[in-house]
Amino acid sequence: MPTLKAAVNWLGGAAILVTFELIGRSLAAVLPIPVPGSVLGMLLLLLGLMVYGKVPRGLALVSEQLLKLLVLIFLPAAVGIYFLRDLSPRDWFALFAAMTVGTLVTLTLSGLLLNALLRRTRPTANRNNLPEGAGDE
Repeated sequence: MPTLKAAVNWLGGAAILVTFELIGRSLAAVLPIPVPGSVLGMLLLLLGLMVYGKVPRGLALVSEQLLKLLVLIFLPAAVGIYFLRDLSPRDWFALFAAMTVGTLVTLTLSGLLLNALLRRTRPTANRNNLPEGAGDE
C-alpha cells in the first residue's frame, strides 16, 4: 500500500514533467523555431537535471512508470501507418529506410552511451583489483 510520502513524491514528479512540458509549449509558441514544445520542455528538463546534479525521487518514480508504458505511447504512430496505404512504392521505400536507419542509429547511440556511463560509474578500486579479462562484458 503506497504511503502518503510516496504519493506526494509521485505527484511532485508528475508536476515536474507537466511543468517542463508546458514551459516548452509556451516557448515553442513564442519562438520562431521549428521544434515541438514537448522537445523544448524535455531539453529544459535535461538542463535542469544537469544543474541539479541528480534525479529527484518523485521524477524517477513517474519516469519508471512511463517507461513501462512506452509501447502504448508509440501505438498511435504505428496505427497511423495503416492509413498510408495510398503511398507509392518509392514513398514506402523511403519510409521503411528512414525507420530502419533511425532505429539502428538510436540503438547504436544508446548502447554506446550506456557503455560509457557504466564505465564511468564503475569504482576505480574494483577495476584495478579485477583479474585480467574480468569485468569486460
